[in-house]
Amino acid sequence: MNGAEIVAKAILKEGVRCAFALPSGEILPVCEHLRDEGVEVIFTRHEQAAGNAADGYARITREAGFCIVPTGPGLANLMPALAQAYYASSPVVAIAGHSKYVNLDRNAFEEIDGYLWVKEYTKWSRLVPFAHRLHEYVQEAFRRALSGRFGPVLLEIPKDVLNADINTEIKLGDPENYRYTGRVGCEDEHVLRAIELLNESERPLIIAGSGVYWSRSEDLLLKFAEKLSIPVCVSGLGYSCIPPDHRLFAGQASASPILGESDLVLVLGTRFDEFLGFGQKFSKDAKIVHVDIDPNELAKNRYVDVAINCDARFFLTRALSLLNMHKKFDEWVEKVRMVVDNINRMFEEAAKSDDSPMKPQRLMKELSEIIRREDTAILDGGETTAWGLLYLKSGNIMASQGPFGHLGAGIPMGIAAKAAKPDGRVFVITGDGSFLFNGVEIDTAVRHGLQIVVVVVNDSAWGLVNHTRLLTTRSEERARYGVMLNASARYDRFAESLGAYGELVTEPEEVKDAVKRALDSGLPAVLDVRVKLEEISPLAYILSGSEG
Repeated sequence: MNGAEIVAKAILKEGVRCAFALPSGEILPVCEHLRDEGVEVIFTRHEQAAGNAADGYARITREAGFCIVPTGPGLANLMPALAQAYYASSPVVAIAGHSKYVNLDRNAFEEIDGYLWVKEYTKWSRLVPFAHRLHEYVQEAFRRALSGRFGPVLLEIPKDVLNADINTEIKLGDPENYRYTGRVGCEDEHVLRAIELLNESERPLIIAGSGVYWSRSEDLLLKFAEKLSIPVCVSGLGYSCIPPDHRLFAGQASASPILGESDLVLVLGTRFDEFLGFGQKFSKDAKIVHVDIDPNELAKNRYVDVAINCDARFFLTRALSLLNMHKKFDEWVEKVRMVVDNINRMFEEAAKSDDSPMKPQRLMKELSEIIRREDTAILDGGETTAWGLLYLKSGNIMASQGPFGHLGAGIPMGIAAKAAKPDGRVFVITGDGSFLFNGVEIDTAVRHGLQIVVVVVNDSAWGLVNHTRLLTTRSEERARYGVMLNASARYDRFAESLGAYGELVTEPEEVKDAVKRALDSGLPAVLDVRVKLEEISPLAYILSGSEG
């Protein structure tokens, strides 16, 4: 065997079913071995998209996403996708080529110390010097990505190491032989203290973050919340953990007025970041219980009453087991429901408009009546994501950007979602600014026969920048500076040129029929939907406070 075959065999042991790559001579032997063993290898048009797709695959499956890219500029192009995965705690295993190890530090063509460059934004990164230990490095990469707080890792493998013949015997163990597959736990006394504080409270609130999603504990979250009748706000990937039409759903934590009224907040698997006001959106007198798998995030930016370092699923399992209180908070829930219902009615009114171009609120309302509970919808773009999270009430809704705010990952993630669930319907709802970062990946969807329906929310501007500038400068002239895009651009025709289905949509009553035609085409599709620029989302108001 040679190095490439060893790498492929170690990857296969991990159960990888799909890989994302950009072809280059030094890495194609690995791709060939994977293909021959039944792995679907999807070749993108840009390395960033390969990384975005691996991230998307990880988020959809909650398993490791895998990508492999060329050396030098290929790895450089991958960097933003790794940073995005890092901030989203997404387990991406990335392999990059490298110039020959024998030529290290001799200014070889495309030589780059990429493993050092990405060190701050990966959980672990290494340059592999020994062919006979390649399997150890691959196994370690998966172990690191999937242990504790998930995150991306990188291996750089030199050409001569990857092509070297290996004459020693290589034994490949199963994943359970070399990595922890249980839960990260804590002592019961901490869980009991959290229950005690809950019992003393009158207006408790749960904030469910990405840690709930990654630990696959949405079932326990609902069981716990329903047992005590506690409202649930969501943050990050926690949006997928409670249906928006559930009676206990209390909206996005970043914009919920409930945060300031609660006397106890149970924060599960999320950081006190800017969207939570660095922990200052809670009442100063509120008791805070912070549960996170990463001890470095506990009580960061805000003092807490109980800091619990454990996996969200472990905490909820133990809390349900140890729960001895019969108190329920139904009266508080009714007050929360009144607030949430009033907010929803306000947004419903805004979505009734028949204006042309249509309001983005009306577009999202039309899409919400199309997207089914079993569908996947990837959101990409600043205000597009904000409107989507406000209006889409069904389906697996996933905001692609995450805490890093990286634009353009929507289409690659949509491709990954379709590859992971080939029988499911996948929608990508993206701003026009976000679309062209990776819009060429429509070609990837066409080549690999993966139907995604891309809805371009086209206001011919960098809408979020325009609106935050308008709110901070109070000047339309200054707000428009540098942010206006080409209103003549036809993204539907761009898609058609790549062999996809394309359609321009200008009226609200056209949306449903256009989506049906796109789905019936059997092709990847792009709908260029024209919307008003003037509508300002709540996200713009939140960010304008930090920008101005």
